[in-house]
Amino acid sequence: MKRYLPLALLALCLTRFTGLSQENEKTVSEYFPDLFGILKTKVEFDLDNSLMRFQVRNARFGATGKINNFMSYKIEIDLSDEGRIKMLDAYVKFVPVTNLGFYLGQRKIPFSTDYMRNPAETIFANRSFLAKYINDGMRDIGFYTEYKIPGEIPVYLLVGAVNGTGNNNPQWISKPNLAGRITIGPDKGVRVTGNLYYGEAPDREKLAMIGGEFRYSNGAYFIESEYIRRSWADTLSLDQHDDGLYIHSYYNFIREDKMICMVSPVARFDLIGNSVFSNVVDASRLTLGVNIGFEPRQFYSEIRLNYENYFRSSLPIHTDKLTLEFIARF
Repeated sequence: MKRYLPLALLALCLTRFTGLSQENEKTVSEYFPDLFGILKTKVEFDLDNSLMRFQVRNARFGATGKINNFMSYKIEIDLSDEGRIKMLDAYVKFVPVTNLGFYLGQRKIPFSTDYMRNPAETIFANRSFLAKYINDGMRDIGFYTEYKIPGEIPVYLLVGAVNGTGNNNPQWISKPNLAGRITIGPDKGVRVTGNLYYGEAPDREKLAMIGGEFRYSNGAYFIESEYIRRSWADTLSLDQHDDGLYIHSYYNFIREDKMICMVSPVARFDLIGNSVFSNVVDASRLTLGVNIGFEPRQFYSEIRLNYENYFRSSLPIHTDKLTLEFIARF
């Protein structure tokens, strides 16, 4: 019996060491950063002027992770945002209790679901007019509080205060700009959202934005519409305003195929102007296309073919286009 006692003690030590090792490995893996990236590359054909161009639209790289059960973080840069390098998200999130969180740092101002989508999730090769013109530049440094009310009809509240000086521009201010967002409804089914933003912006005083969204999804079918109105006083103290509207939709046909997992016809109608309901429209277009997915998860590995037809356009860049786009997200 004495002969086997050392062997038993050695086996016990090895078992304990293995357990500690696995526990440490689990802890390391739980807090190790998750790296991610998005690549959007495309070729566009200007059908009005018989021109074409190749473009790397986005080349994003970032990391998310948590330090402990209360504090997490996100950092993200874009090596090619229309040819420019930009620091994007850079914030720390503190969650003291369940369903309550605080953000401090830089992120997109929580106004408009379409604007808040990352480049891979925008559904179309080119952004909506609302995201491109009205919401453009609404990434800022600030402090946010979020609260989630779970249930059959969940409610999500988010309020924040930001510099109002734009992306990675921490200027001194006398008072912050304010943002608010409320979302009512689940991911599947009917969901409505309201957005508010008030403050100052370069060359814009008394800036006020209000928006409303409606969405329905059953997993395969998706339809969403959004309206935004913006008003401000210019450098001559003259009152200005504009607004915009979009409605877009898609349907996912799931395929049991080794290569193609999903085929999604997509359609969008959007318009923007001084008053779209009074037919004072600067630009309006219809976008039709198909997204072909090579991954069961939507918006991760896709080829998109889009056709844009402009009914009205006040800018020369608004021309009928045919776009072929490759999406890679990891």
